[in-house]
Amino acid sequence: MGQLLQRLPLVAILLWWIIRLSSTGAITFNGGLTLGVLSHFALLIVSALTPVFQGLKPDSFILGFKQCLRPAVLYALLAALSTVAYHHAVQSESTALRKLERERFIDQQLGSEDAYAALQADDPQLSGLTRSEAHERAMDSLRFHFNPLWHFTASLLLWVAASMSTALFIAGLWQWLQAWPR
Repeated sequence: MGQLLQRLPLVAILLWWIIRLSSTGAITFNGGLTLGVLSHFALLIVSALTPVFQGLKPDSFILGFKQCLRPAVLYALLAALSTVAYHHAVQSESTALRKLERERFIDQQLGSEDAYAALQADDPQLSGLTRSEAHERAMDSLRFHFNPLWHFTASLLLWVAASMSTALFIAGLWQWLQAWPR
C-alpha cells in the first residue's frame, strides 16, 4: 500500500487517461474539455492528499504544505503533459477541426467590407486597422492559441496554481484537525 501511495500521482494520471480515452467520441468536444478539467482537479486533490493517506504527522504547517505540494505539483506537470498529448496527438483531428471552425468564423466575420464595417462600429480597437490587418492579427492569434507549446504552458500554469492552492488548503485543514481536542 505504501508503494501505491508514493506513486499516487502516476496512478491518478493513468486513471485520467482511462477516463478521457473511454469518453472519446461519446461526448462533445466541449463536454470532453469539461470532463478533462473536472477529473484533473479531482485527481489533483487526491494526489495532494497523499501524505494524509500515508498517515504522516507534520510538525508544522509549512512541513505539511510541502508534503502535500510535492505530489500535487508532480500531478500538475503530468496533467499539463497529458492534456497536450491528448489534444495534439490522440485527438489531433478534432483539434484541427476545431481550429478550422475558428478560421472559418474569422473568415466570415472579416470576409466582406460590410461585415467588417459592422465589427468596426462595435469595437473601437478595430477602427485603426484595415480588414486585411485585422484578419492577419486574428489568424496569428488563432495559431498562437492552438500551438502545443502555448497549450502546455497555459495548462502547466493553471495546474501549478491549482496544486498550490489545494495543498495550502489541505495543509491548513490537516494542521487544524490535528490540533482539534479529542
